[in-house]
Amino acid sequence: MTDSTQAKKSLGGVPAEGLLSILLVLGISAACIAPFNHDTFINLVSLAFLAATPTMAILGILWDNNKPDAVGQLSQPAKGLALTGITILLGAVVFTLVMYLVGGGHGSTPMVTQYFIMSVVVVIWMVSIWQCWPMTLLSKDPLTVGVLTLIYAYLVAYVLWTIFFDYSILGQMGHPDYYEDIDPKGLFGLWTAAIFFVTAVGIIVVHFLFDLWPIDKLTRGAKQPFRGLIATIYILALAWLVQTIFIGALGMEPVEYMVRVPVCMMFGTFLVSNMMQFSLFSDHQQPIKGLLLLVCVVIAAMLVYELYRWASMLHTGGELATGPGGGFAQETWIASAMLGVTFPVIFIVSGFFGFWPIQRNNDQSIAD
Repeated sequence: MTDSTQAKKSLGGVPAEGLLSILLVLGISAACIAPFNHDTFINLVSLAFLAATPTMAILGILWDNNKPDAVGQLSQPAKGLALTGITILLGAVVFTLVMYLVGGGHGSTPMVTQYFIMSVVVVIWMVSIWQCWPMTLLSKDPLTVGVLTLIYAYLVAYVLWTIFFDYSILGQMGHPDYYEDIDPKGLFGLWTAAIFFVTAVGIIVVHFLFDLWPIDKLTRGAKQPFRGLIATIYILALAWLVQTIFIGALGMEPVEYMVRVPVCMMFGTFLVSNMMQFSLFSDHQQPIKGLLLLVCVVIAAMLVYELYRWASMLHTGGELATGPGGGFAQETWIASAMLGVTFPVIFIVSGFFGFWPIQRNNDQSIAD
């Protein structure tokens, strides 16, 4: 028995490299945040990562990190470097375009930030729920479908952002980053809309724990677009129910709820699934497997919230203000660090690099 095998057994079947990789992810994330002051991190660094996240979703969730073909055939670390390079290039293009086409050249504003968030929400929705329909009607080539879906997701995100987001309250408050010319003046206040959409995508991500089992059962093999429509109605209804329970019944402050529940649950899901190489409870069938994973995610979500709250104090030199009176400073920092920076780093470490060099080292020890 090798040391690697002993390590895995001592951890109750959890791959030792998964835990080591989580430490690596947290270390890389800290290295990306630490050199910058609070404002630069919130207004530039996290936005740059958000601009690249939809590309990561296409490369990872849709193409399983194997497209383009020339890149997919590379060995590590060349493959990881190539995928990271593609992401940085496209992310830079998207960042520049959004800053001028959506942000009107005003720089980092709440409008731009929430549009970036919507682009991540929509691309995950398009790939996992709609299975890239209707782009699949235009081409059968996976590469073409992926590129078209990425463009389509940004367009749909813009439409939804325009319809549902209203920033007028910032103008009434005299917010220094409010610009009326880029305010879509949609149906709902900025936080109301953002919290609902983040809740909805959080529900989608948590369903990954169940391999989308509830959605597959509900849609009963329906083809697109009927599968997408049925699943979307189900997700929206569930998002409303979850939000109503936590905010309405339990009385949580809405933005605090958004960070503690959907944001931390999404983050916990990727730690428990991707970083553990989808190995936990693999001998169980759905939905039991999903329920067991969900328990792990809830525990992880509570732990990472406290970890990132502590990290925010370490980074800024003191405890950030919370709630509307404090401008949601702490909540914004935690969400930006978790989903703005660490979430993409998870994609890079687990997907682009396939856990290299940790996985490579363990493979070598097993071979020996």
